[in-house]
Amino acid sequence: MSLEQWLRNGWLQPFEATVAGIQKGFQVVDRDISDAQVHGLSSDGRFQHAYDAALQLTIIALKASGYVVKKGQGHHKRSIDSLRYTLGAPWSTVADHIERCSRLRGQVVYDEIGVVSDEEATDLLDAAKQLRSDVMDWLKMHHSVLLPPGL
Repeated sequence: MSLEQWLRNGWLQPFEATVAGIQKGFQVVDRDISDAQVHGLSSDGRFQHAYDAALQLTIIALKASGYVVKKGQGHHKRSIDSLRYTLGAPWSTVADHIERCSRLRGQVVYDEIGVVSDEEATDLLDAAKQLRSDVMDWLKMHHSVLLPPGL
């Protein structure tokens, strides 16, 4: 499978990324990473913010690659899965981890409280921070024209 096949399947649509758009995406990521570190926030809240940061990073990589997920097409799942094709196969384990966290996130947001431990929230936050660094390095190597100034 490839992003081109996803496009043919109707799961994606072409997208023209801009420096400003990528910069806004990183601003969202940085806000969510910062919010996930607020002292006194519940584990569920920290987890939600860390998840949002990780998801946004998958979307940034997909946009930089020239695509967005069509609305109503399992936006979160497809964005997360796309990491295997944007950054590459070595990030499959990261995509799998974020996907597992996505299922927990659904419980946190819609079903119950106290689902996530402090360790799980910290683990996802650490993964989001590492993914931010990985996406930045990937942009530098493959899409340097989209790098916002100062990032």
